[in-house]
Amino acid sequence: MFSNEEEKLKIYNQELDQIAVKQNKLDEAIESGFRKAQFDKRRRKKWWSSAALIAALFLVFFTSIRVSPAFASYIAEIPGMEKIVELLRHDKGMMTAIEHDYYEAIGVSEKKNSIEIILDGTIADENGLVLFYTIESDEKQTELVMGDVFLKNKEGEELKYGSASLDTYHYSDKGEKTFNGTIEYFFVDAPLTEKEMMLEMELKGEMYSLPFTLKEEIKEKKTYTINQSVTIEGQKIEVLEANVYPLRVAVHVKAEPNNTKKLFAFEDIRLLDENGEAWSKIMNGVTASHISDDEWMFYLQSNYFTDPEEMYLAFNKIQALDKGNTVVIVDTEKEEIIQQPKGNKLRDLAISGNEISFNLFTEKEFHYGLFSEVVDGKGKNVDTSSSFWRGDDQGNASIGVVIPRLNSYSSPITFELSAYPEWIQGEAKIRIK
Repeated sequence: MFSNEEEKLKIYNQELDQIAVKQNKLDEAIESGFRKAQFDKRRRKKWWSSAALIAALFLVFFTSIRVSPAFASYIAEIPGMEKIVELLRHDKGMMTAIEHDYYEAIGVSEKKNSIEIILDGTIADENGLVLFYTIESDEKQTELVMGDVFLKNKEGEELKYGSASLDTYHYSDKGEKTFNGTIEYFFVDAPLTEKEMMLEMELKGEMYSLPFTLKEEIKEKKTYTINQSVTIEGQKIEVLEANVYPLRVAVHVKAEPNNTKKLFAFEDIRLLDENGEAWSKIMNGVTASHISDDEWMFYLQSNYFTDPEEMYLAFNKIQALDKGNTVVIVDTEKEEIIQQPKGNKLRDLAISGNEISFNLFTEKEFHYGLFSEVVDGKGKNVDTSSSFWRGDDQGNASIGVVIPRLNSYSSPITFELSAYPEWIQGEAKIRIK
């Protein structure tokens, strides 16, 4: 039921969420981004202009994606389902889950003052939980920012999860009375076993409590043991296993430790069926997690309900740098770059207050965040409160980080790269099923 326009979408969106999250950094990332939900208004306005452009591009493609008559009829019969489908247009796996009636309506709500939050429904599996909510306001709102969000069990204890993503920021230039969003939780260490839960959400200083119970059966994952290797430009890569869940597919990949290059993002990793139909990376959320420097778990859109006769894993383009050439070092006293990968792509270093920024020059747009860990001249870990990317369609971008109390850290500052516009390319196609 899906056309090849999903591939067009990927051109505009494939890099936006390409941050591979180390498992031991997830709690820190969630605490700073998910819990606090803090925003720099100056940066947010600049980000919004890019987001608006992306949203407009999405709209062009979304309106051209066709759904089957049966699916259209199914949506029409369920009040409010059309808004949920609109939220999922970026993920054909979740769309197929809804088409196969794997969606559970909840309909719990709470109203405080003039604002009501409605927990519409959920899609759940052993590995994850996606919640759909609606905010209804008696008066038009131009901006609504979600604060703290907690997922708890029936005893009131917060559930432990590996990663989470949340639509924290709702904006309307003209003002709206209704906003829709999603909250996604994924559980790494143990499967989801809780049935009775409580979602708590803070909005405009009020805490909303939305109890709900999962009544429908949760489908079990499908596991494929692979243990096959491929080589691209001399770099050996082993695909170990694929776990197919209704919400996403987790693919376990490991690079040979003796490789000469450090590998970063697998830009076009995808599943293919016998007809060449593709299920690409998650477009909105965590797309990968690091197990170690040479080992990852990649998350793809799910073909769980499609269940093709043949299934392949394919990838052709991987960001890579020679080992020993994977850092950017900045002398904060002289305000100069003293080391970076070959090519001089990072220029125009600027240090202003607690902000360190660079201009990145590439032939094409490169939307990836470049840095992971940061250390100072004494080997001390540097805390970064936020990072930013501002770019144009000519391949020029301003990127940087905000380091609270920057002056308290010893120069030079070393930025470990987690992405970079250098690639190895080849043909890799491994049969999974």
